[in-house]
Amino acid sequence: MMIIASFLLLNLNAQVILRIEPGLLLESNSNSLGLLLNIEPKVEASKNAVIGLRFGIATNPQKIRLNDNLPYFIDELNDNAVISFIPTYDYYFNTKRYRPYLGFGLGYYLFSNIDVSDRNNGSLEILEGSVKNQMGFLLRGGIEIGNIRYGLEYNFIPKATINIRNKQSVGTIDNSYLGLFIGFKIGGKRLEE
Repeated sequence: MMIIASFLLLNLNAQVILRIEPGLLLESNSNSLGLLLNIEPKVEASKNAVIGLRFGIATNPQKIRLNDNLPYFIDELNDNAVISFIPTYDYYFNTKRYRPYLGFGLGYYLFSNIDVSDRNNGSLEILEGSVKNQMGFLLRGGIEIGNIRYGLEYNFIPKATINIRNKQSVGTIDNSYLGLFIGFKIGGKRLEE
């Protein structure tokens, strides 16, 4: 946010845009539908470059692998989420109505807790599995037509360890995800061909 504020002070003619991007995850091991929603205030640094701060949420991106020698079970029927805060940079290849672009970002990903149960002792006790929040990398691209943007994004998040209350590791989780989205722009002027 400070980068955007500093840029605005240096360039008072910069255009501020708010982009809203709903979408679907293209791969997930969850039994539930994977969805994403990004909200991103942006500033046009030039005719071809845009910087922003993306706030995103993705539901059910997890790919879980349990340690084989432990008697635990993960409840994958419940929804889980990844929340992200990522400064971004997008480069548009032209200034026409049909604008292909590539973008990237590096930011922080927050994970929800996971329900873990012991399948061998017959107990109904649900243990809370925690996952350490991490830094991750965003790569995205697509095409913007007028005020609508179509794209693919890949969020690379390193695999994390799932720990239960006694800090015992019960497995790993891969929250990296590939998403397909459509974006809508609010504010700024529409570029004409």
